[in-house]
This record gives sequence, C-alpha cells and structure tokens, in this order.
Amino acid sequence: MIFREAIYDYQFGLLPSWAKELKFSSHTYNARTETVGDKPSFRHAWKYSKFCLVPVQEFYEPKYINGKPHCYTIKCKDNQPFTVAGIYDDAVINGNKVRSFSMLTINSDHHPFMNQFHAPKNEKRSIIVIPEQYRKDWLTADHEHAHEYFFHMSDEFVTFPRDEQKQNDLF
Repeated sequence: MIFREAIYDYQFGLLPSWAKELKFSSHTYNARTETVGDKPSFRHAWKYSKFCLVPVQEFYEPKYINGKPHCYTIKCKDNQPFTVAGIYDDAVINGNKVRSFSMLTINSDHHPFMNQFHAPKNEKRSIIVIPEQYRKDWLTADHEHAHEYFFHMSDEFVTFPRDEQKQNDLF
C-alpha cells in the first residue's frame, strides 16, 4: 500500500536504505522487539530511534478453530481508533524517496487475550498499543529506553469473526 505526498511516497513494511525494490517491504510489516536492533532491515531505524505511531481502527489475526485458521477482527470496545508503536526509515527506490514503517511486536504467549491467535504451536505475538498519554513520550524516546513503552494490550479490546462484507475500509 503506497501513499503519496509531495516529498515522499509512503510504504507499509519498512524499506531499509539499501533496499532496491518496493516488494522488499512485504517481509518487514512487523519488527520483533527482541531482535529489532540486530536485524539488518531494522537496525538503522532502531539505532537512530526513528519511532512513529501507526493509527489503527482495527486489525486482523488468525484464530485456529478445529485446526483451521479463521480471520478475526480486533478493535477497541468503544470503536475508537488507537495508535501502535512503529519504526520508520527512508530509502530511494527507482529514484523516488520512500518513507516506510513497520509495527513493533512483543511476545504474547501468556497474554490472556492475545494468546488465542496464531497457530496453536506457534509463538503468540502482539502489536504494541501506545495509549494516548504516552504518545509524545514514545515519539521522543531513544532506543535504550523504548522498552518502557512495550505495553501489552489492555482489556479495552474485543474480537469477533471477520465479516468480509462489513470490513471497515479507511481507503
């Protein structure tokens, strides 16, 4: 998904400065907090604390029922948008400046809500929701203190089977 502005194109899925093609971003939608500083794709953005907030209305995760994945919607109980911790970086692809981003994830094996998603034997992962009162702090934090904002999702979220016909589409 590309968004265009006067100076930059925007891309979901982080493109490190050395990336040569936009399709590289399909491998970098999420960055694991445990390894974000070590992985070549994310290392530069992490080292220079290029933190961002990703506005989200709802997101989708697979929930396995009787051994088969079913897509579930996750959103705030009050249907309000929220923000997710992300990192960003800049690259030049085919002569165009591209600013791209990834969402940060944390382990959720023991989280009472998020541990129900993904394949039964796979590690459970969750995005990091940054509450409104911490948004400015997150944006101005450095990578050495970023862990202070690795919040687990609160109990303000609900889930239900995704209805393909009624999906909220912001675009």
